[in-house]
This record gives sequence, structure tokens and C-alpha cells, in this order.
Amino acid sequence: MVEIKEFKGFLYNIEKIKDISKVIAPPWDLINDDIKEKLVNMSEWNIANLISKNLSPDKVAEKLRLWLKKRIFLQDKEETVYYMKMCFEFEGKKFERKGIFCLLKVEEFENKNIIPHEKIFTKYVDNRYKLLEKCNANFCPVFMVYQDKNFEIESMIEKGKIYFEGKTLNSELFEFGCVEKKDIERIKEIFKEKVVFIADGHHRYNASLMFYKNNPEEKNKYLLVYLTNIESEGLMILPTHRYIPSDVNLKFYKNFIEDFRVKSLEEMEKILSIDEERKIGMFYNGSFYILKLKNYEKLLKENLYSELDSYLVDEFIIKNFVEIKENVEFYYHTSKEYLLNEYKKRKKGVIFFLNSVKKDLFVEMCLKNKLMPQKSTYFYPKVPSGLVIYIFPRAILQ
Repeated sequence: MVEIKEFKGFLYNIEKIKDISKVIAPPWDLINDDIKEKLVNMSEWNIANLISKNLSPDKVAEKLRLWLKKRIFLQDKEETVYYMKMCFEFEGKKFERKGIFCLLKVEEFENKNIIPHEKIFTKYVDNRYKLLEKCNANFCPVFMVYQDKNFEIESMIEKGKIYFEGKTLNSELFEFGCVEKKDIERIKEIFKEKVVFIADGHHRYNASLMFYKNNPEEKNKYLLVYLTNIESEGLMILPTHRYIPSDVNLKFYKNFIEDFRVKSLEEMEKILSIDEERKIGMFYNGSFYILKLKNYEKLLKENLYSELDSYLVDEFIIKNFVEIKENVEFYYHTSKEYLLNEYKKRKKGVIFFLNSVKKDLFVEMCLKNKLMPQKSTYFYPKVPSGLVIYIFPRAILQ
């Protein structure tokens, strides 16, 4: 069973901050140098000052102590479960997503209550572990999803108490507050009957589990999470495209890949949206292409993995038909335009445009313990950091 509970969150002191939009940030792994500069220019109290991956954990702990002393963060008076509504536009349509912030008891994946979906980099686990060790705090919630076709929790969120409203760096509008006290026990009961899937935050989850195992105290066994319903139209799984910024040779064999040129990005997108044959988009030598994939099962042993475009591109196309002439680091991004702009800077290489992982395939692979290749999914919209933080009870910082 999944165990969640309410908590007394630390929230920005709105009397000092005034505008919550100026102090929140994207998740830590999305903050590059340019984004960090933009965020800290918005406010000296922006949460990016505590979560950037380049910061020393000692310095973060020191800064957190200062912010608590200056009453930049205030602890809520009562334990509660918090909620967030997000309203946003995607491809010209309006969407809404609702979810809750609470504490989750960490446990081994072998128990099959909390299920990962992708492989991780050990170095990032180490970084997040050191931050836990020094700060005894969660600044960014681990983003998790669950299944509920009845949308029971969403109806409880509608009755909640609003704390504040704002917008993210990407102009997504949000409302933040707490659910009614009488609904908390029911929410806890709901999750006792469910499994939850990690969408974003595998490194943070693994760091928290390791920290608890090494420090098995009650205060260390809970983790700040954001939970939302995968059945919601406002929860999207976008693809992560691949750009190889190197001189390459492509050698496609007609019995495996049939390629044909199209006039534009728009035409390529239209063809890819037709759900018939397996197709991948490509940009090479200044032109867009459609790659029709055939007989890939002969080269890929695990059929369930072959339903993932990330696996097809990484293990079928690149390994068998792409000769890379330089030792380069691939670019991964959900925006086609971003990668096309990177291509324009270098005027070399190849971009592969993938299709989204369907939600039912995501759930099936998770339940069958099939870890996806890294950069297979991009859950959208991301969960802002800084709306609420969790500082462990009796933490050394207080």
C-alpha cells in the first residue's frame, strides 16, 4: 500500500515576497545558466538560489538558515494536504490539471507500490543525497502520477482553500491552496489502494530512499511529492527528440527503413500524426524526411521496448544505420524548434523527431518493470519548485 500524509509546509512569506511568480522556478534539472540568471534577476529570494545543480550543499544550507532567520519562509500553522490547479494552452487548446502536494513514505521498488519508469545517472543521486544530508529538506517535489477514472481527488480540490495565485516562467497559470481538512483521511485511504508511478524525480527519490536507509529515523522516511491523475487531459507525455551535432553518414537499407523527403516541418508533423505505420521524423542536410520503419523486430529482441520511439531510435536506427564521425554529446529536447536552431548554429548533424509515449503503454511498461531509456518521456506541464517546501521535523536547520 502507498502511505501518504499531511504536513506543515514551509511557504514563502507573501507579506515580504508580494508576488509568488517571481520566486518559483522550474525543476532543478531544467535550470541552465541562462534560466538561472533570469530567475535570480526576478528576485534575490528565487528558489533557484537553493536548487541549482551547481550549488554547494553547504552553501545551500547556509542560505536556507539565513532565509528562515529573515522569515522569507514561514511554516504553516496546521498539517494539511496542499493542492495546485494549473491552466495552460498547448497547440492552441486550453487545458487544466489538478494535483496535490503531500508526504510519501519511501520504500523499495521491489514492493511494487512505487514504480519508476526510467534509468538514472548515479552522479545526480549523489548530488541530491548530499543536499539532503546538509539541509534536511525537500525543495522540489518528486512528480508522481496515479490512475483514477473517477477523478475523486479532483472534486475535493475544487472545494479547497486558496492561498495564492500566479504564473510560471512559461506563463502557465496556477492556483495553490489546501484541501478541506475533512477530505484528508479519504485521500489517504484512496492511495492505500493504488500504486504510484514516478514521472519526474527518480534521482531525488533514490537519494531519499538511500538517506533513510542510512539514517533510519522516523523523520527521514518521508518525501515531498506532487501527485496527479494520469487520466487527466491536462497531464501530457511529450516526446524528447534527439540531435546528434556531428558529421554523420546515413546508410539506410530499404528492407529496414524507407526514407522520403517532405517539404516542411508542418508536412512532416502531419504525416507523423497519422497513426498507421511506424514512422520517425528526421532533419538532415537542410531537409525534412519521414522514415518508415520495417522489420525492426528482427534486430530488437524485446518487443515491448520496440513500441518506444526512444528505443527504436537509440537501438535500431542510430546503432545500425548512423555513422557518427565525432565523439559528441547528444542534445535532447521536447521542442523541435529548439533543436532546429541548434542545428542552424552548426550546420551539421542529424535530428530525429519522435512520437509521444502513449499513456497506456507507459503504465503497461511500469507495471511490467520495464525501465525505459533515459529521455523517453517529458511530462508536461512541469511542477514548479518553491510553492511549498518540506523541512524535516527537528531538522538541524531549525
